Amino acid sequence: MVQDIGQALARARLAEELEGARVQGETERLRSALLSSVSHDLRSPLSSMIGAAGTLVDYEDKLPPAERRELLEAILGEGQRLDRYIQNLLDMTRLGHGTLKLNRDWVDATEIVAAAATRLRKLFPAVRVDTALPPDTVLLYVHPALIEQALFNILENAARFSPPEQPVTVAGRIEGGRLLLEVADRGPGIPEQERARIFDMFYSVSRGDRAAQGTGLGLAICRGMIGAHGGSVEALPREGGGTTIRITLPLPETPAAIA
Repeated sequence: MVQDIGQALARARLAEELEGARVQGETERLRSALLSSVSHDLRSPLSSMIGAAGTLVDYEDKLPPAERRELLEAILGEGQRLDRYIQNLLDMTRLGHGTLKLNRDWVDATEIVAAAATRLRKLFPAVRVDTALPPDTVLLYVHPALIEQALFNILENAARFSPPEQPVTVAGRIEGGRLLLEVADRGPGIPEQERARIFDMFYSVSRGDRAAQGTGLGLAICRGMIGAHGGSVEALPREGGGTTIRITLPLPETPAAIA
């Protein structure tokens, strides 16, 4: 009997060690992918800032005041974008380690959509974003920056694979005490057997944010951010071709002081 107990304890210790090794391995993979994301996603705003600053240094006396101001505003805007990105990156890192803290606040869903769409237009000026949102104010009790980042990840993914001249659409509706936001594109679509897996960390697929230029984290992080708010995200086929990514968020009862 003593021998049996000893064997059982040994098996329990082995299982614990194996689980610890697995978690450590996943953590290392997440850290490496996030570092890759930094090297990729910081390059664009840094290049814009360096270019604008270089123009000011080389041609300051020759530039009209309006152009100088435009360059300074570009530097300011890209600096603010970097600040938001770094904060989001820190949030993503905490998400990967299970220590993400939600700083919830009441925000209009339309404001989040508008902010994410504005960011997308700066990255893809040629891509049109059409919106169809509820006419009345829809208040969410969320961490606004995280929901905006999640929506932006989906919009960016759609923009990268939408054919020229085809808009990306964002439609919203209330259903059963929940807000449904759907981002639709006319890209090549996602095979049925792939749809549930595109939100898995590091999963590779022929389209989506798993393209060569990305780290494969965008949609996985999106699912984590939405899930932390009690919501869900799923990929659906779009009638006529393309993909629809649906975000579902709960709508808590609005306090009387805010309503």
